[in-house]
Amino acid sequence: MKLYGFRTVFWAMILLLLVSCANDDVNPDNPIVEQREGTCFDGIRNGEEVIVDCGGECPGFCPPSSLGILGGEVKATDPDEVGPGRARVDGLRLDPKVEYRLIGPLLIRDEARLSIPAGTVIKADPNVGAYIAVAQGGTLLVSGQPDNPVVITSGAENPAPGDWGGIIICGEGPIVSGDVGRTDIIDIFYGGSDLMNSSGGINYLRVEYAGAIAETGQNFDAISFYGVGAFTNITNIQTFESLGNGIRFIGGNADAEQLVATNSSGNSVVVQDDWSGKGDSWYLNGIAASGIKFTSNLDIGTNVPVVSDTIGNVSIIGPVSEGGLNYARGGGKYNLSNIFNANLSLAINVSDETASEQIDMGNLKIDSIEFDGPVADFVPSNYTGDNTDFYTEGTTLGAGNKALAPDWTIGWTTGLQ
Repeated sequence: MKLYGFRTVFWAMILLLLVSCANDDVNPDNPIVEQREGTCFDGIRNGEEVIVDCGGECPGFCPPSSLGILGGEVKATDPDEVGPGRARVDGLRLDPKVEYRLIGPLLIRDEARLSIPAGTVIKADPNVGAYIAVAQGGTLLVSGQPDNPVVITSGAENPAPGDWGGIIICGEGPIVSGDVGRTDIIDIFYGGSDLMNSSGGINYLRVEYAGAIAETGQNFDAISFYGVGAFTNITNIQTFESLGNGIRFIGGNADAEQLVATNSSGNSVVVQDDWSGKGDSWYLNGIAASGIKFTSNLDIGTNVPVVSDTIGNVSIIGPVSEGGLNYARGGGKYNLSNIFNANLSLAINVSDETASEQIDMGNLKIDSIEFDGPVADFVPSNYTGDNTDFYTEGTTLGAGNKALAPDWTIGWTTGLQ
């Protein structure tokens, strides 16, 4: 266990005491975050504060070790509240020299921005309901580098999957219902009709030990994209040791390139509710359920997919329990290419009648899929319909290096051979 000096513990206790003594009124319209009065203990970087509740007008609240405290809300300054000589603050930019501590939910509000530069490390307190959420209109900018990624991980002495929640990003892009929805994990709005919507950009980010069980009873995804629009940049993300799914796309039309999901207790990637982006170069290993699960919620949308999505250059390294590709309830319209599978007993799992009907209609096409090192009693697909040409076998490279980690993972990932 990392030991801190007496002064560090003392100031941390003072900070927590000040927070607990603040106005305890809770905004009933937003049960996620407590609304507190004041600026030096409100969980937001205000005015001249250097980090959240620290520095500037709040000199007494900086822990001696410069350990940044994250929690509460990040929001843009109301223009009417900006005094003479002061610039409007549109959010929070973290300092890579500071090791941050996430002590609970952190919500980036509409028009606000959280900027995380290369080399920043955020450690979430375990078992306190910590997560990071971006509301519609909010922006998350993660600017890691190939040899200096941003890392958001557990602060536990012995980290374990499910120590904290994960990252939820809610955009204003199209979703299968054609309307605005509410997330199934923390109940905030997502979706709309803005095809060019941007929720920011993520590049070279590693999310570790996420996937805690939410109040809804389901696991957080390590990172999930709800209705995220096409102008959101999603590249070079690894999820590691998640207790839930690694990465999930729920509607929206943002592209996603060079994704890694390692040791997910659920699915590596879930593509849900007619996500209409393009996926390229995904390396998925250490899989409990399936490499990629395709599904749609038939209760909120149509049974006939409208948009044809493309995913190519994927390596799925088993074993898995629910198939390398799991084409499930509602399916979706997808064109896949250059898919490499290794160590699987079932490569393409068509898990129910509605999914089988989608294949009958030609909504799933797989051009060039390789089955390498199959285990005993291997089955390429359990589909029993008439469209037997929906996939073709061939020699592939998958994400770039067949079963081995591709070169583009070097320097910023962990747990790969």
